[in-house]
Amino acid sequence: MNGHVPLQDAEHIELQIGREDGEDTVTTSDEPLQPQVPSSVQDKGRLKSCSTIVCWKCKLWMVAVSIFFLIIFVIILILIFYPVVYIDEDEYWDPESIANGNRHNFSGMLKIHCAAPQLLLSDLKYDLLSEYLHKRLTDVYSNSPALGRYFISAKVISISEENGTVSYHLSFSVPSDETEEFMKYRMSKHFLMNVLRQDIYDKEELDGVDISGCTNMTLDPTSISLKQLQADTAGG
Repeated sequence: MNGHVPLQDAEHIELQIGREDGEDTVTTSDEPLQPQVPSSVQDKGRLKSCSTIVCWKCKLWMVAVSIFFLIIFVIILILIFYPVVYIDEDEYWDPESIANGNRHNFSGMLKIHCAAPQLLLSDLKYDLLSEYLHKRLTDVYSNSPALGRYFISAKVISISEENGTVSYHLSFSVPSDETEEFMKYRMSKHFLMNVLRQDIYDKEELDGVDISGCTNMTLDPTSISLKQLQADTAGG
């Protein structure tokens, strides 16, 4: 009554607490135990799997290493022998067979546009313009990936002062064993004109050529014409 629990009641409370603790202990002890495998046993298992005999007396790690080195060996062989076996026909050509080949000559015309109605060319200006056009034609065909190896020469024949028409000749040498398809497409006048036409579209202006009374002098890509002359056979 004064805040103290009677002795008999206190013993009863302690007994109940003891029972509850015992039940918790039993419940905890009933939980399944998961045995832990030692790390040394796991390592031995991995080593055993790598040491498994796959074929005859070859173990797994031996097979893996052999395959790895075999792949490297095959790659090295490919890198060594592929450039020797493969030959790009467009990159390989015989200079002697081209030099002794058949000559194919073409005659072409091209117009120069000028603000003046006529080109007033002194001998010096004529030579300057002729030299520029000769260099332009030579650079176009000698630097062409498709025609450069066959190109022999370009020559400016005349420049008309009345209408600005340029006459020129082109010469190519083609091996006698070239196919008919090659002659039909690569050495055709249409292909030759397209090569020059594309170069003029890229750069129409005539840089470094100063003609009095003629400003903004350009080449006309639409005026190109070409005809094939009689071919000269090898040794002819």
